[in-house]
Amino acid sequence: MKALLKKNKKNKNQIADYPHHVSPEPHSVSSTSASADTQEMVLRVQSSKPYEDASELSERFFSIVKEISEAADLLSPLKSACALMIRGIQTLRTIHRNQIAWTELCEDLAYHLAQMEAHRRELEEKISIEDNGCLKALEYYFSVTAKAVERAAKLELEDGGGGSSSILRYGTAQAEQEEISRQRRMIENAWQVYTIAIKGSIVSKITRVEKDLVSYNQSSPKLLASRQTQDNYGTTGSDFDIARGERVELCEEGTREDILKAVRTWAADTRMQRQIFWLNDAAGTGKSTVAATIAREWLLQNRLGGRFFFSPNSKMTQTTKEFCVTIAEDIAVNQPTLAPIIRETIKELGQEQHSWFDVQLQRLVFDPLRGLETNRCIFLVVDALDNCTNIEERGELLNALIRHLPSAHHLKVLLTSRPLQDISVILRESPLVYGSDIQLLDIRNPPHSDIVIYVERKLGKVASVSSEHRGVIISNSGGLFLYAATICRMLEKSRHRSEILRVISEQGTTGSIEKRMDWLYLSILKQARVDPNADDLLISVLSMIIIAYQPISINTISIFLPDNLQVDAFVQDLVSVLKDGNPDRPIKVLHPTFREFLLSNRERANGFLVDPSSSCLTMATACITTLERMLDYDIFNLDDPNRLLARNSDVADIEQIILRQTTAAERYASAYWAHHAAESEISPELWTRVMILLSQKLLNWVELMSWRGSMVSCIEGLSHLYRFATAQRSAGSEPGSLTLRDLVAIRHAYQFVVRHQGIIINSALQTYSIALLFTPIQSPLFESYRKRYRFLQPKLITSNVIRWDNSMTIGGHSDRVEELVLSPDGTRLITVGMEGKLCLWSTETGAMIGQPFRATRVGRFLSPIGMCTFSSDGQRFAFRVRGREIHVFDSKRGRSIHPPLTWDYIGYGRATFTSTLSSVVLAGHPIRHWDIETQQEIQTPVEPTFIADDVLISPDGQRVASVGHFSDNNDRHGVVLWSLATSEYFGPYEPLDGYCTSREHRKTFISFSPDSTRLATWLADGSVQLRKGTTGEEIARFGTRAMNSDDRTYVLFCPLNQHLAYNPTANQVIVCEQVTGKKVSTLRGHESCPLSISFSSDGQRLAVASHENRVYVWAVVTGEPLKSIFVGVDQHISQCSLSSDWGVFVTITDDHQIHLYNLREGSEFGETDDASKERYTNECIPIAGPCVGNLLVIPDGRCSLRLWNTVTADSHGHLDIDDPSGVVQVAFSPEGRMIAALSARNWVYIWDSDTLVLLQKLLLLGGHSQGEGRLFFSANSSLIVACRGGVARIWDTQTMKPVFQCDNKKEGTNFMIQVYDLSCDSFHLAGVDGRQIHVWDIRSDEWGRYSTQPMLGPTGDYRNAYRGTSGAFSPVDPSLLAVNRYAQKEPWISVIELWRIRKDIQLTAKIGLSDSVSPRLSFSQDGKYVACGARCVNINTDPPRFYTGIYPPNSFINMGFQTHSFLVYRDGWIHSGFPDRPLLPIPIELRSPELDEQLFAFDECIIFISSTGEPILIDFSPLLTRARKSDSSI
Repeated sequence: MKALLKKNKKNKNQIADYPHHVSPEPHSVSSTSASADTQEMVLRVQSSKPYEDASELSERFFSIVKEISEAADLLSPLKSACALMIRGIQTLRTIHRNQIAWTELCEDLAYHLAQMEAHRRELEEKISIEDNGCLKALEYYFSVTAKAVERAAKLELEDGGGGSSSILRYGTAQAEQEEISRQRRMIENAWQVYTIAIKGSIVSKITRVEKDLVSYNQSSPKLLASRQTQDNYGTTGSDFDIARGERVELCEEGTREDILKAVRTWAADTRMQRQIFWLNDAAGTGKSTVAATIAREWLLQNRLGGRFFFSPNSKMTQTTKEFCVTIAEDIAVNQPTLAPIIRETIKELGQEQHSWFDVQLQRLVFDPLRGLETNRCIFLVVDALDNCTNIEERGELLNALIRHLPSAHHLKVLLTSRPLQDISVILRESPLVYGSDIQLLDIRNPPHSDIVIYVERKLGKVASVSSEHRGVIISNSGGLFLYAATICRMLEKSRHRSEILRVISEQGTTGSIEKRMDWLYLSILKQARVDPNADDLLISVLSMIIIAYQPISINTISIFLPDNLQVDAFVQDLVSVLKDGNPDRPIKVLHPTFREFLLSNRERANGFLVDPSSSCLTMATACITTLERMLDYDIFNLDDPNRLLARNSDVADIEQIILRQTTAAERYASAYWAHHAAESEISPELWTRVMILLSQKLLNWVELMSWRGSMVSCIEGLSHLYRFATAQRSAGSEPGSLTLRDLVAIRHAYQFVVRHQGIIINSALQTYSIALLFTPIQSPLFESYRKRYRFLQPKLITSNVIRWDNSMTIGGHSDRVEELVLSPDGTRLITVGMEGKLCLWSTETGAMIGQPFRATRVGRFLSPIGMCTFSSDGQRFAFRVRGREIHVFDSKRGRSIHPPLTWDYIGYGRATFTSTLSSVVLAGHPIRHWDIETQQEIQTPVEPTFIADDVLISPDGQRVASVGHFSDNNDRHGVVLWSLATSEYFGPYEPLDGYCTSREHRKTFISFSPDSTRLATWLADGSVQLRKGTTGEEIARFGTRAMNSDDRTYVLFCPLNQHLAYNPTANQVIVCEQVTGKKVSTLRGHESCPLSISFSSDGQRLAVASHENRVYVWAVVTGEPLKSIFVGVDQHISQCSLSSDWGVFVTITDDHQIHLYNLREGSEFGETDDASKERYTNECIPIAGPCVGNLLVIPDGRCSLRLWNTVTADSHGHLDIDDPSGVVQVAFSPEGRMIAALSARNWVYIWDSDTLVLLQKLLLLGGHSQGEGRLFFSANSSLIVACRGGVARIWDTQTMKPVFQCDNKKEGTNFMIQVYDLSCDSFHLAGVDGRQIHVWDIRSDEWGRYSTQPMLGPTGDYRNAYRGTSGAFSPVDPSLLAVNRYAQKEPWISVIELWRIRKDIQLTAKIGLSDSVSPRLSFSQDGKYVACGARCVNINTDPPRFYTGIYPPNSFINMGFQTHSFLVYRDGWIHSGFPDRPLLPIPIELRSPELDEQLFAFDECIIFISSTGEPILIDFSPLLTRARKSDSSI
């Protein structure tokens, strides 16, 4: 073989390479299309000896290339070429063994052979052509064809001459299939070049494409590789083929001449301003065929920019997600000079976090084409836009084209679609659109001549189809190309041609088009039913094809139906209605009318009805069987037993790993088994299988879906399953099919993935670890899982009982949720966390939609994101970022749809959508009205002194009301009303004093009536002004009492224009008549200020949600209390939102958890725990422990402490205090003899830890002060230090007398004093006042006096340099102090400072850290190391250096609860310092905003406090041992 290749190398090097600039369209013409004499020769040679010497044939092909290159005219080499082609086709047909890809290639070659035979005959009758261009074209064609034959020769020789097994491997392997397709495209490209040349194309055309070949070969593969589209069948070239229309048939010559002429005339008119030709008509009229034909013409003329053919046969071509990139790649191939620019732009856009469609289209398509140097029009082809399944995406695409086309004068677009309403509304109103009235099919005057030509071309050479038969087909088609094309495909491919012709002749021409198509489909199905006993098998195959959520292949169906051995035969027999019989490729239904026919009804389908419910039962069973075989722990072998569980982002090429290690059937089953189960008919057997799968394979399935990035599909599937199961239980399903225990298990599975989706999305293997650890103990689902995967979990010690209520608890934030907004229809929820993350949720399933939006935090207590607003239809939402940007997102997909609107500074006011949704009005100074599409500002009224804090647009879209204050007086407020259309200005109206516009206490001060005729404003004195909605003129004023500035206030109208409601006080709501303001009723019953007030849709009821555990409901007119729509929340609600239809209720409780309640399904009860039990959060919970023993002291209610055993989780007694304000700090003496507590009213309590007897109660300072304070014992327990409110005191623990006191007022500073630590000799006390370090000498003189004047360190480099810092003295050197503070003008986040205390304070060293300031700073026992959070510094070196390793220094060990822990909380995860890596994420029930500062950690353990006040100890030592073994092995 090597010799053969070497021998051919010389010939191949002489071949002039031609480009692939012509995108291929493989002909579907079979060998029957060849001339009669050619058919005879091919058939004669086929009967000769099989397996001719393939290598000799390869040599012959390269020899003829040389012969062509040396020829003077075309005729002589063409004769030799035709003879050799016959042998080539015969050889390929013999050795391919019925492989589809080779068959299609042979059909192409047979078609080319027939055409060359015709050219040969013409040349024999005419003067010989000596055009060098034609010879070069023929040379190029045969050089490309020779390579395909050479490929076959290699496989033949590698198999030792047998050939069959090699070709079989070649045909079935995906890579080989792609290679065949590539060879086929190259041959077709070469054939197009030859066709152009033989018809008289100029030689310059050949020269141009010759130069472009190198550019194409360099650009196209890289571009395609840069954007791989994956579905359950992986990345396929077929997806791109479908998108470029390469599988769409072309118009037969002589057909569609009128419409083609119209398009060509439009294309040739450079003066025409209408740049879009819209070809619209009903399904099946041939729009795609026309588009493909015109695209081919423009491609050959080098006038094609790019193409995109929407199609239901590929996941990629059902959305616009890959539209811009696919078009751009096509442009790069068709216009090679633009390839470098496009390739670089694709790379840049791929690196951006949010890439919106409009920007992609401009940068990838319009910008490159604008820079193309040409004086001719360039065309884009967008076919079958109606096949794009997302209405919003269709509108987005059309609006973007209309917006950008006028700036690209030489660019035109051919667009086809059905005349759907959403498409028609946009295109019929645009002056850029031409052809909207042109139809392909006129029922009164069908295109008879086109059908005649088409049928004659397709069937004229088929001997068994007579002219009479063709006439019947033409007559029966009624001008519908779909009918004619389907029959032609059926006759070309069928094995039962005579029977089909007989039936067609008997049909007649009566009946509607629908009935004719039904008859045709029925005939196709009957001819595929060879064996009457195989009806069920045929229906089962059709069922799977039709009800599949995405196209599936023959191989997948064969796996799902292992007993059906005729799957391949059935599909091949249905080739006239199904596309792609390749076993590895998804099967496509050629036209949606076939699907409609099968799903119609029994009478119409006539024995071939596909019943969705029974089909889903079969599919669900098959999917479950497939998953049972393949699912297992660590399905891709990514977890090393000696390593920590991997995060998904740590695994390279996970997409390729998935494709290599799973089949398409497995991927489909994992994505859709639950959906099919929920759609199936009731079957006890199926539900038994479902419950077994959930009880044995749930976690394995969730792991797989996490690796695939398909958690939304996972959640939606379980949601679908749970809702179906609930409905069946409610309806009383048949006994034994679904028990209550089963229903609870399904609900727990659903809640598990919703509750822990934030963890599982980021780390698939954590499904078995921390997520599993925090599941209900009594769950019928998780008990066996916990035992099975115990080796992956940390140790959990707690008496806390985990229970899940009826809500969907969602978790996606690592900090407090600051904003909660429901869409108008209640289907979407926005949450904004203080960590700077915005999440969009589906309230129907609890799944996170799209990727979270993240922004850099601008301050410790302020999120950079805020003021979220939905549009009136809920399809879009807007929000502000850092007071400088407005972002607009699509609510359905969670994607940015436009570049952000950006200014230097616009403040934090709200952005409100106008009624047209195309613009937003921004509160601020000045008020701005901004067009989203054009990003241009629209004129607005300017009041130089008025600053709008909020804006409201009237429901009719005519008026804008702004509420705000005046720049010359912040205490002077008012309302401005202006016309959105004319900017006419009314107001400002005042007074509107005393309101608060902060995010924490947002108030509804202003409201329009639904008919826009009334405007109500709330005033500071508790009254409401009723104004005319058009002019702002005051009509009435009512109400008198002012509210607390922290209370939320509301004024809102009834949706039926009858009443308005407002709350003059925190615990009452008044309802008035809208017109006169006359009071109708007073609603009382709630005890706290409302968080939400809402009228029912019929205006008869009003609901109030407050901090309490229910939603109160009253009758609007009578004021009578009604049954609550929601009760039972066992915690106070901090935020809530009720949808307008009262169907969805969302709460954020005091433990910062987000709960979704679907009130439409009767989930009106929250948790069933005792609501009177005091609740806790993880913030500011004081915990303390000694150096020895197993007891901790923790709060137990507001006025009690308890001792808790960290080994047994038992309580060992309680300690009561008489201060009702609660405890803020606790402390254990180092040896464990005493316990101390500091109350909120600044009392210090000291108990004996053995007897629990109160030893002393000491007063730190009178009154109630703010802050957490400090409380600790000296190293020898002789002193106790308390500090709070700027006052610090030290007492002797023996005498309980004070030995030291300092006060920030006496110190002459306005900064609050905070103490750090006592030196090891108890001589010095260190602290800070915010600006500088203080060190006091607490030793008294011989008269018992001590100095209150501290030694001061140098003033910090900024005002609050030492605020919120931590510090500690060395345990062996009383003069050494370490401080951890935030860095300001340094390249670090924080620094560790080492201070030496002599007669003054001197800074001796500074170590920069990339972490925030840690509240845990300590020295090792030997004083050689300083630990700060997860970091450790060796201070014995000069300069100090970080200590690294697998284990921390030994001098940090064996210090009991005061052992420094190198575990820290960061961004939702617990991180370890030794080894340095993330350990595991923290579940939502343990997270809190201050967890990074309030984390109580010791050694390798962390203690959390549950919302019920129960301690939860997590021992991380098993995970750390695993990690250290891993590092040791490395």
